[in-house]
Amino acid sequence: MSTLLRSVALALSTLLIAGMVSCGSNVPSTIKTAPIPAPASKQDPKPVPTSEPTLKPKAALLQEAPHLFLKPDGGVHARWIIDGTMQGRQFAKGEAIVLKEWAHLLGDSLQLEVPTPPKCKWDAPTKMLALSDVEGEYDSLLKFLTNNHVVDDKGHWAYGNGHLVGVGDMVDRGDQVTEVLWLFYRLSLEAKAAGGHVHFVLGNHEAMMMGGDVRYTNQKYFHAATMLGVTCEGLIGADTVIGRWLRSCNCIERVGDYLFVHAGLSPPVVGDALDYDGINAKVRSVLGMRPDTLTDVATLQLSWGRAGPLWYRGYFARHATNFGPTPTIAEFEAILKACEARHIVVGHTKVARVATMYEGGLIPIDVPWTDPMNVRGLLVRGDKVGLVNIDAASFELQ
Repeated sequence: MSTLLRSVALALSTLLIAGMVSCGSNVPSTIKTAPIPAPASKQDPKPVPTSEPTLKPKAALLQEAPHLFLKPDGGVHARWIIDGTMQGRQFAKGEAIVLKEWAHLLGDSLQLEVPTPPKCKWDAPTKMLALSDVEGEYDSLLKFLTNNHVVDDKGHWAYGNGHLVGVGDMVDRGDQVTEVLWLFYRLSLEAKAAGGHVHFVLGNHEAMMMGGDVRYTNQKYFHAATMLGVTCEGLIGADTVIGRWLRSCNCIERVGDYLFVHAGLSPPVVGDALDYDGINAKVRSVLGMRPDTLTDVATLQLSWGRAGPLWYRGYFARHATNFGPTPTIAEFEAILKACEARHIVVGHTKVARVATMYEGGLIPIDVPWTDPMNVRGLLVRGDKVGLVNIDAASFELQ
């Protein structure tokens, strides 16, 4: 590649990163060699540097759930941390992963499968529950799913042929990210066996962490990574079971009349007809790659640009300056038509309460999980649509 082309691509990458907005903050330029770091939002504390966390927990108190590292010979090396001490176990190729002390996360016996990308379009199930932006709040997530009978009192799938949808940003900020990821991973296997399905729709923070942008990752994981002998992003690297699975996930899926995307779909991305397969494939192709290494302009814009599905906030008037112009009702209806959907469900942009926009066409569901009593899940049963909270109380969707 010519020096000129590389320079142009690098400059564009810098501009895109500086202009993008993360969940409540400017997208951090956390890659050490990025030319211009983006400023931090007034709402957020100063971002944590990639090299080390700002605070150091007492080593004796550090606990970290298992990470399963894939070995070149097909085996698995499981490593975890108990009271500040790393422990591990080796498994041969094809051998079931049995870790009795972690059965509540991995199950009694975990038989690994090589994941393949799921389809993008699904028929409407008999019941479906969607939630977003858990950000490492495992205890609240488990309570939410238990009380709403998605899982039983032991955390196993109990939703039959129902569907569970996670609309991105399960990682970063919280200190139980590994637990959240294992719960979704295990439930995806159990749901499949029961005739149901778990949709794990990627968010910008999954892409950020895989790509080495870890300034919003809880400081606990810097220490855990050091003890486990990897970088922070290496905790979900391509050579891990969870990281391999994440790299197979979609960023856009439609289930019945509902389209799920973490941030939103801008008119330029949608075009005359949304290319579900093409967009998902292109975003997956660069997961784990730093944005300043991407030279294909279209892929860079789609994956890291503020009009892309992981970042777009143009539906919300308060973000019109950076993401506008805000679509009119007619323009939003054209987006729905091009997506062959009746509703778009998004996370990413925090809302005080879950309520429809665009005459019912848009349903933003990102209520902070740090305040679990205010979190709402979107519950769809046939033609009945409503909200549920962590105690399984029902609410009307307005």
